[in-house]
Amino acid sequence: MTADKHVKRAARELAAREGIAYAAARRRLGEVEGLQEVEPPRILSTSQPCPAGCEGSGHPGTVCWSWRPEEARNMARWAVLRSAELPGGRAEQVAQRADDAEAKTSGSVRWANFHGREARWLLALVYAMLTAEQPELRPDPALLRAAVEADDLGAVDAAMEPLDRAAARLLTKDAERWWREVKPRLDVYAAAVPADNSYPSTWQEVDARAVVWRLVERWRKAWEATERNMHGVLESPGVMWPAPKGHLDALLVARHGGHAPRSRVRLADGRPALVVAAEWAQAGPPVAYLVQDLVPGNHGNVGRLVPRRDGGRERVPAADCLSYVPDPADLTR
Repeated sequence: MTADKHVKRAARELAAREGIAYAAARRRLGEVEGLQEVEPPRILSTSQPCPAGCEGSGHPGTVCWSWRPEEARNMARWAVLRSAELPGGRAEQVAQRADDAEAKTSGSVRWANFHGREARWLLALVYAMLTAEQPELRPDPALLRAAVEADDLGAVDAAMEPLDRAAARLLTKDAERWWREVKPRLDVYAAAVPADNSYPSTWQEVDARAVVWRLVERWRKAWEATERNMHGVLESPGVMWPAPKGHLDALLVARHGGHAPRSRVRLADGRPALVVAAEWAQAGPPVAYLVQDLVPGNHGNVGRLVPRRDGGRERVPAADCLSYVPDPADLTR
């Protein structure tokens, strides 16, 4: 930005603050004694990514070039690079893996997954919010870089697991909790992002902030009176908020075991049930499940859900959810 542009911006701010015309603000600035138009300092960066732990002493006068997964594009697969990129790349790969695992399921599930693809950006927004509020959830840069350069998808997942678990604990498939806790928290974050007046020091920070701005703008548009989806169809406001929870549950179950969403289980009292969602602690397999009673099908289909009087689902400890074994008595329930 040139010095003249700085003066113009100062005049516009003065005119807006004092309620005067722009020309009057320019004259007032010109009458200030000693007013000098100073060229802003230029921020130079290094010519290549800095090593892990660099604090800038090795390149005085320039800022660090923070390593990003795309720097290893000639060393790792696309899935590994995207899985290590926050927030959008990670969200995309988590959802894609969950969809690929269910590619051979019934047509109804494939149809639900098709519509759930439009909710991938919601998981990216959750990642952005959690890393902004809790920076300790970000993966260790040295570990993440080593995992990406080794083309090790499992190591990338291990580095990202604290963030994945935090997102899985925040997201829900319970409508009451979504409207009471999760959506208001996202609304607060979406309102706070435009209010951030801090000046980015590197071009990587500029890019990262632009990504978050686009996610926030999409969140706002999703709750407008009408919203046109990617097919050009006007839809009612809202997002498919249960989808990201299912994607995260499927990822964590694949790593630590347990019952994946839409799995049939038998409860400790003998009732068959369908797993809706899983609850996660800081480590290990699920500690509880959200289930709904089920009349199992006998022709290869999952069966028929049994509605509850209260309209909700039942929370059951993981120890009381056993693997499902067919029983002829289930068909008489």
